[in-house]
Amino acid sequence: MNRTNINPLKLSRGIRRGAILVGAGAILALGVACTPTTEVTVAGQGTATQGIAVAGEGSVSVRPDIGVLNLGVEVTAETVAAARDQAADAMDAMQNAMNDEGVADEDIQTQYFNIYPQYNYSENSAPTIIGYVVSNQVQVKVRDLDSVSAVLDAAIAAGGDAVRVNGISFTVENPEEFLADARREAVANAREHAEVLADAAGVELGAPISINESSNFGGGPYPAAEMRQDGGMGGGSTPVNPGEQELRISVSVVFGITE
Repeated sequence: MNRTNINPLKLSRGIRRGAILVGAGAILALGVACTPTTEVTVAGQGTATQGIAVAGEGSVSVRPDIGVLNLGVEVTAETVAAARDQAADAMDAMQNAMNDEGVADEDIQTQYFNIYPQYNYSENSAPTIIGYVVSNQVQVKVRDLDSVSAVLDAAIAAGGDAVRVNGISFTVENPEEFLADARREAVANAREHAEVLADAAGVELGAPISINESSNFGGGPYPAAEMRQDGGMGGGSTPVNPGEQELRISVSVVFGITE
């Protein structure tokens, strides 16, 4: 059965594992330790196009330039109005405190707002509402990494017992400017794999025919930072360390071959 596995040169999103050699002969499967299985398929005589499809990876580590705080307030009161008012006051105090630390209004975005009843469950009787809970959560971008700890502590102090810290993450605002080296590494890695397969099959490796790319900008959210405390919040600032973020590129490349 003839099989065509070649597309015009393109650069698109997506990743396909494995390797396919199209030429003439038989079918051979290779298992590579510590990597996904590599499958080499050799089609029958008369195939119009020939190529070896392989996967490659490249990465670069960079220091994040933005801290992302996921903060909120949660208040329980006997009435909806009372719970809403207390939650609004706590959130306003938090936002004002973060503004004072240099966070712009446009970098504070509401992510979630909810009001729900709190029930008392008694045996042999229907549940009764005993209060209402208001929850309001925001995502905060801190563009000065040196001030992340100060912004976090100011928000916690201003919001009081209503504050909820749901997590901290760090990211790179413009990852594209760092990805050129990762792309070169990924394509070179794919070529190394293809050269081994071409040598084993007794053919010469040609130029790339198609390239598919996918990216992974790791460094997801972290748990809320622990606070150093010596009674209350007077024991020091919250320790925050952005570390480094790995930007990873994966490619699937089809190389042409000549016998």
